[in-house]
Amino acid sequence: MTASLEDTSSTSSTPRSDRRKSARVRNRHYMIAPAAPGVTRQTLIDRLKSAADVEIVQTYAVERGSISPPIAVVRMTDESAAALRRSAGEALVIEPDRYLRAASSVGSSRATAAMSPLSPGFATTIQALSESGQPVEHAEVQIAGEQGVARGLTGKDGKVDFTLYGELPETITELLVKARSGYRALWRRWPNLQVDAVNKFSLEPLSLPKAPDWGAKAMRFDQLPSEYRGKEIKIALIDSGVATSHKQLTKITHGIDIRGDADGRSRSQDVLGHGTQCAGIIAAIPATAGGIRGYAPEAELHVCRLPPDARCSDLVAALDYCVQNGIDVACLGFGCERGSAIVEQRIAAAKQQGVAVIAAAGNSAGAVLFPAFSPHVLAVGAIGQVGSYPEDSPQALQAAAALAVAGGLFVPPFSCRGPELDVCAPGVAIVACQSPDGYSISDGTSLAGAHVTALAALILAHHGDFRGGFARRDFQRVERLFQILKATAQPIGHPWHTGAGLPDAPRALGMRSVPLPLATVPVEVRLAEMRDAIRQLDNVHSGGGEANTFEPRRGPAQVTQLPLNPMASALSAGGGAAAGVDQLKTAMMLAGLSDGR
Repeated sequence: MTASLEDTSSTSSTPRSDRRKSARVRNRHYMIAPAAPGVTRQTLIDRLKSAADVEIVQTYAVERGSISPPIAVVRMTDESAAALRRSAGEALVIEPDRYLRAASSVGSSRATAAMSPLSPGFATTIQALSESGQPVEHAEVQIAGEQGVARGLTGKDGKVDFTLYGELPETITELLVKARSGYRALWRRWPNLQVDAVNKFSLEPLSLPKAPDWGAKAMRFDQLPSEYRGKEIKIALIDSGVATSHKQLTKITHGIDIRGDADGRSRSQDVLGHGTQCAGIIAAIPATAGGIRGYAPEAELHVCRLPPDARCSDLVAALDYCVQNGIDVACLGFGCERGSAIVEQRIAAAKQQGVAVIAAAGNSAGAVLFPAFSPHVLAVGAIGQVGSYPEDSPQALQAAAALAVAGGLFVPPFSCRGPELDVCAPGVAIVACQSPDGYSISDGTSLAGAHVTALAALILAHHGDFRGGFARRDFQRVERLFQILKATAQPIGHPWHTGAGLPDAPRALGMRSVPLPLATVPVEVRLAEMRDAIRQLDNVHSGGGEANTFEPRRGPAQVTQLPLNPMASALSAGGGAAAGVDQLKTAMMLAGLSDGR
């Protein structure tokens, strides 16, 4: 076969060496910003137009009283980017415009799923049905075996076909069937799948009165006065959009579609269903019958809709919207592994204008994602509660592999963790709104972030500090908000798994209350694990492969004056493993856990 392919290619009119060269040349999206202040958008555009092979896609510039520099999104090859770096020197910051991903469960494709066709296997069909026998459309089906995981969505007949190469019925370990809304998910361990047959599974309907609102009790929202509703606070939900067709979300009328139509109407579309879930937790209006509770229903929720292929530049546009529209709290459910100096500068500038960014830590079971790991952002991890789900649910699987912390609470294995984590919140078996007008039970650190965002809005609206010394919209207001959330949280588990702990709504709002009796991890255990982590970080090689790459200094936000030029400060401070080591050592000395060695 190889010889045949070579013979075919030799007859092509294009020399093989040229074709190989062209295959390597591919335009990529980059973000470019001036490193020094005072450069206008037009000056940046003129500078880029003079460069070879650079196509300007979009530019961003905050017009109202901001220190943020203009930003250009361009398409160019890696070779052109390298040439531009050499010619610009340190005058420009040039970064790949990386993709973001939602901090929610892994998605699936509509097409029939199949595993790697390396050896014989078997074919089977899964059909999702209601208890009355009606087919359930658009249900996500996952089948796990020894060779991997196959995924698909059911059609109108409730069926999805699988060809599982390299598997036998006996090697299939797990089956998950999850409807988009209206039903509880079904999980089976060692399912007995029939070959070349339709395997029918009935889904239990989701009955809201029976669905536990354990998150409200865990954070003690149920102990707050009824008049605490977040009035006059502006929240931006930077997510996949919000389905305002939902009966509990019809009052959401503000926002923007980052790449959509000019009037922003497409912000009310939510194909992923991710933003609708978070919006309900924050601001769902009370329902006359059934429904869920929004914890800050009178807050003014703005939707900043990110596209399915969201990039860091879209996050820049969303942050600019927050500054221009006087947003108090921005809730972010997207992230990526690598840091960005340009996005970090935008976050720092937004903080100077009083915008508090609260971000999901991520669901990749690894290190905290960016921008959650930024020191100017409050990073939120997820926790679950034993008994808040049926034993045949995927949440039971999460709990089986989870880390128990205290009082029946656990850290699910998907929740990202590390020293950058600030707090934790309910993120397992959460009843949430789902587009277009239903409900679902979902998991994810984005849902945890929505809980903390709602509490942050209540604090800003009803805590005395923000009607007095911290009323001014500036970085001190944001720092005071973050300080309250962390200082009044109930410590549970290890700080790298749960941060400062579980936020306590009454305590955060200055009410006298007795915290729940939740145990903590002994100090000597934390000390030993922190020292082990420092030893590992000391051995990490922090060399860089890309010019002008940047990892913002990881860790909880510090109460310090932000520099007038955050971009220059970020570039000079650097980051990466060495910064993590320094920060950990400093934190341990301040906590009395280390002598600095």
